Amino acid sequence: MIRLFLVAMMAGCDAERLSVAVPRGGVEAIQYAQIKRDLWKMTDPRIGGRVPGSSGSRIVARYLAERMEMAGMDPGFPDGYRKDLGRQVGEMVCGVHRGSGDQAVLIVTMDPGIGTLSAVPAAGLLSLAATFETPQAPMHSLYFCSIPEAGGLTGFPARSPVPVSAILEVFMVGTLTGSKIVDDPGPKVGHVQSHHLHSGPIDAAVSERVGELNYRIIRDRIADVYSVVAAVD
Repeated sequence: MIRLFLVAMMAGCDAERLSVAVPRGGVEAIQYAQIKRDLWKMTDPRIGGRVPGSSGSRIVARYLAERMEMAGMDPGFPDGYRKDLGRQVGEMVCGVHRGSGDQAVLIVTMDPGIGTLSAVPAAGLLSLAATFETPQAPMHSLYFCSIPEAGGLTGFPARSPVPVSAILEVFMVGTLTGSKIVDDPGPKVGHVQSHHLHSGPIDAAVSERVGELNYRIIRDRIADVYSVVAAVD
């Protein structure tokens, strides 16, 4: 055991010496600049909007999938990160940090596809996924999914990336621009009562401009959500 410990310590030192990025997760992984970058990518006027089923929504779905892969997640579906829900609905994008057990925790956001502030939860989801990128596998598999609002959670069991019978908890991430996170009951997913984690109604004074948002507040709310989800795992 002592020998194995020393080998692990030496390997860790070698990684640091060679400047190899060792993911550590936790709230330190939530970066203001990354949240802003993700939000800009999803709301860039040059993509022509992200209305469900539009070419812009496909670009955003592809970006979400790329970011999930960058965060060390496996594809949520057998054939990749993206699942087409129909022309008028859009795509669901899911990644998973696979756990050591048989149960799963589902963390979802729902995007109406209109406006900047409605994309904040999806940007938050990407940063939240990074908090669980650690060398050790989580106890439960953690599924992170961005769902078009038109699809919602109605009928979700039929298109879930994981059998509903294996789902332990469901967390819906909502608004992240307020002063604190509220945990309200959400809709049921199969046998599971979901939690709606949100910061309340969006204040009228909050800007729709990416460059004018308070990213410190958004980061703190993502950290609050992390604390709730991490308590389950």
